[in-house]
This record gives sequence, C-alpha cells and structure tokens, in this order.
Amino acid sequence: MRTSWLYELDTLWIVVGLLVAMALAGEIGSSVGNRWQPRADAIRREHIGSILGSLLGLLALLLGFTFAMTAARYDTRRQLVVNEANALWGLFEQSDLLSEASRAEFKQLLGKYVAQRATVARLLRDRTDSELAEDEARSESIQEQMWSVLKGAAEDQKPAAVAASLLDRLIDAAALRRERHFAWESRVPDSIVWLLLFGALTVITVLGFFGGLGNHRGLPARIAVTLLLCGTIYVTLDLDKPHQGLITVSQSPMLHLEERLNRDTESKG
Repeated sequence: MRTSWLYELDTLWIVVGLLVAMALAGEIGSSVGNRWQPRADAIRREHIGSILGSLLGLLALLLGFTFAMTAARYDTRRQLVVNEANALWGLFEQSDLLSEASRAEFKQLLGKYVAQRATVARLLRDRTDSELAEDEARSESIQEQMWSVLKGAAEDQKPAAVAASLLDRLIDAAALRRERHFAWESRVPDSIVWLLLFGALTVITVLGFFGGLGNHRGLPARIAVTLLLCGTIYVTLDLDKPHQGLITVSQSPMLHLEERLNRDTESKG
C-alpha cells in the first residue's frame, strides 16, 4: 500500500503547523489591512465583510463534506471488524458438524487464521508496506488451506451439505477480509486535505485583513476561529487514520474471538 507523506505525518504536527501558519497569516492580513485602512471607506469595508462571510460559508461546507467522508469511513471500518469476527465465529461453530478428521484439521487452521487476523488487528503506525503485504499473504495462504480441507470434506462426507455450507461461509469471510483491507487503505484524497488547509489559511488572512481595515487587530475573533478550525480539522484527519491517533477503530471483536478460540483449544487439549 502506497501512502503519501501527508498521511504518514502525525496529525498533531499537521495541526500544530496549521496553528502557527494561521497565527502568522492573521498577523500579515491585519498588517496589510492597517496599511489600507486610510483608503478604505464604508462601502469597501462592507464589501470585504461580505467576502469574509462567503469564505466562512465555503470553508464550513468543505469541513462538513470532509468530516462526513471520514466519519463514514470510520463507521465502515468498525462495522467490518464486527462482521468478520461474526463470520469467523460462525465458521468455528459450524465446523463441529464436520467429520472428526476434517474437524480437527479445519479448527487448527481456523485458529491460525484468527490469530493472524488478530495480529493484523493490532496494526501500528510503524508497520511497513512490505509487512502489511506479508500479513495479507499469510492470511490468504491459510484460507486456501482451509478451502482445501472443506473441499475434501465435501467430496468425502455424505451428505456434503455441511461442508458446502462451510465453503459458503469461508467465501464470505474471504470477502470480508478483502473489504477490511480496502477500507483500511481508503482515505480522504490529499487534494481535499490540502484544500481544507488552504481554506483555513485564507479565511484567517481575510479575517485579519478585515480587522486591520477597522483599525484593530481583531485578535479575540482570530483566536476563536483559529482554535475552532484547528480542533475540527484535527478530529477530521484523525478519524481518517484507523490505527493511530486518539480516535482508533476498536479491534476488540477480533481479539475476543482469538481469546475464545484459545480457551476452546486449551479445554480440549
């Protein structure tokens, strides 16, 4: 998976950089506004105020659009964790209906697969692209082995309905694995993030300029807008990074499933 340096950069540093840039932009705008103040009549100030209101509206629209994108991705990632854990638990329960030889081999492979998926569930920021690719390859290899066991059971077992049903469940589990991988990679495009950051800088610059035209810095308003924008942008960007930051996707369903299968193995061992 290829990621941009903007995505790899810690969200906190992005927002700190934005905070500093907005403070400087506001001061520059205020300074320019002070210089233009003698030439600005009431009509021009009203015009700049209208422009500022329009920019604030556009930025609010962009923020809402971006937040909706990240929130939807967050909910999708969280639901897919639950769905995959439920699918694997269904495989484990239904595997008791297999013949003894097939059941033992299948459950052993399923235990390895769940352990592998639980390892993936503990993904941290320092995981490299090659390590992620290896995790996916191991998961796919174990799934192929489970498929072979169930295929053999379907050919040998009479009736073969149980093995066929398990094959369907295994196909669903494989589809969920791919969906989770895609959902993990899916994120807000960099162009939208850059537009959001540029919009915040533009708004605070015009706000400082408007204050300068009124012969004041407008510092309280600039501080309030800066903090609110930085906070909102931080939450928006943090939602888009499922395995790092303050807001992460809970992996507890998969981890609980691993614990449940381990207890079952120990009790039968």
